[in-house]
Amino acid sequence: MAGIYDVSSSNSTHYGPILPPQLTLLGGAQSSYRTVLQKGMAGFEENFATYDRPQAELPVVVVIAEPDSLADCLWFWNSRAMRSHTQVDLPVVLFPKEAVEHWLGFANDIRSAQTRSGVRPLPDVILVSRSLEDETLHRAAARAELVADDDESGIRWGQRHAEDDRQVTYRIDRGFEPELFRRRWGKTKESSFHQFVGPSRFDVELPRMPGMPRAALLRLRGEPFDKLPRKDIVAWMITQKAKSMSPLPATWHGNQLQMPVRLPWLDFPRLTLSVPRPQEVVAELLKQVTSSSAPSIPGTIGMTVTEQSDISVLRGFLVVEALTALKTERTEHFLKELRRLNEGKYPDWLPLEDAKELAREFGGRQERKFQSATNVLSGWTAADVTPALETACAQGWAERGLGLDCDQCSLNSFIPLHATGGTAVCPACSAPALYQRENGKAVEIVYRLNGFIDRAIDNGVLPHLLVAAALRDLDPSTYLLPGVDVVIDDTKNEVDVFGIHEGKVLAGEVKVAEFAKDDQIVRDVALSRRLGADIHLMAATDIIDDGLQSQARELCESYGLELLVLHEPQLRPGLADQRDARDRRKEAAAVASTPRPRRGDTKAPSTPGPAPRT
Repeated sequence: MAGIYDVSSSNSTHYGPILPPQLTLLGGAQSSYRTVLQKGMAGFEENFATYDRPQAELPVVVVIAEPDSLADCLWFWNSRAMRSHTQVDLPVVLFPKEAVEHWLGFANDIRSAQTRSGVRPLPDVILVSRSLEDETLHRAAARAELVADDDESGIRWGQRHAEDDRQVTYRIDRGFEPELFRRRWGKTKESSFHQFVGPSRFDVELPRMPGMPRAALLRLRGEPFDKLPRKDIVAWMITQKAKSMSPLPATWHGNQLQMPVRLPWLDFPRLTLSVPRPQEVVAELLKQVTSSSAPSIPGTIGMTVTEQSDISVLRGFLVVEALTALKTERTEHFLKELRRLNEGKYPDWLPLEDAKELAREFGGRQERKFQSATNVLSGWTAADVTPALETACAQGWAERGLGLDCDQCSLNSFIPLHATGGTAVCPACSAPALYQRENGKAVEIVYRLNGFIDRAIDNGVLPHLLVAAALRDLDPSTYLLPGVDVVIDDTKNEVDVFGIHEGKVLAGEVKVAEFAKDDQIVRDVALSRRLGADIHLMAATDIIDDGLQSQARELCESYGLELLVLHEPQLRPGLADQRDARDRRKEAAAVASTPRPRRGDTKAPSTPGPAPRT
């Protein structure tokens, strides 16, 4: 590290490293960038660097240490790695404590090391040490003819004069951290290739490098990698076809995929990559953290709905509300009846999971529910609800028809519009009947869910799909499983949502109403962590209380997870505004219907008074 590059004693014209015969040479070599360490920086090049201060000159940082001080050496190396080398110079030098006093002409060398811009950094020197006391540092500074800077407000800048023979100032700052830069190393070269499903080969255009090295660290970035999770298994999936040219596995460096490669390659270097599809990535991610996994019943139904239709329309005004209102009461209704019949009689009569399976099997025997737009949602007019029902019909989730009342068998039947004829006939008993009429006038159009969507809503899939639609609006590349059964350490768990969102692994819970149980949030966040998620999702179609959000945020921070909250404002946009507008219309109508006194009528409005005495 302290070796100095100088002309060797031989007749060779090349520079070679030598050890400094005198400590007095060490300071001058560091200030003139002739040490082995500084010459080694020639192999590095910044392709991007930013500096968060407007000034272009910084103080010289001098690390003074006890010999073999590990803390000081670590700080020195990390600080040098953080600094910029091309745009802004932050000189960082290291000295054993006994060497500073031998640095003759320290102040002059500092002036020479600093650039001749019009800005003067104050102080000129910052002394840093993890192993020496302040008294030792002050004594070393005095021997080097430095003057203490009494202003401790931070780094300042003043005007530099043409003839600046000022005294060099210093300050001891043990908390100084040169984390002022954002920069990326390496030479870059743009290259394009055709991406196919499966392995894709492309020619690598290497940048020009002086003295071609035998090995290099190749980093790739671009659109194919932007939406993939930064997980080691994903890097392996991308580069597994290129093992022959990379002795070590690929890893992630920020948003870049990096791998060590041997150089030079063939005359035309080629690289084979296999960019996996999102479903392949999600399956592999689950495989890495679980003993087994499989889509749950809601998950299987939800994936089918997603593949067959456009779930983004669920975020339309009153679409979810209308679909939910048309749901035929099956599973939940069946379970409620079981609980009512069993209440207080047989505490352990039927486990909940067995009851759910029984409800799914026998709770679907009822006829599907159908209603008119006027009666679907109480408090909303047909003009409000009809667009939502027509949207459902356009997606194939619902169908239009006529209701038929049969006086002979007393059954109410749904007749699809395409099956209506000139004469109304009961489909059950074939007796003549009458179509239902709206207020006894015109024939009334009614709506009914198709069987598959009816079952999906009954199994609680709709909130999962609503969350998936909202996440897709934020990131179109989002890929989610709307329900997965996983086994971790012989324990079975159900995950409502698992997948990829904005290049990160997302997992979480979706509720219809409030997160009521005290330990619900704790279990949900812990499960997301065990699944290797980067983002924990907390979602509900209703409003989630601020206190519950704060509780979830604290838990996520303790586990190093991001928290994403989706509830009514994000999942059902416009609903609150429409409610407020409707309330305002009602108030205006109430005011308009209040009788006003006629012009010229001076009689005060009658008010209730005391009852007359008899």
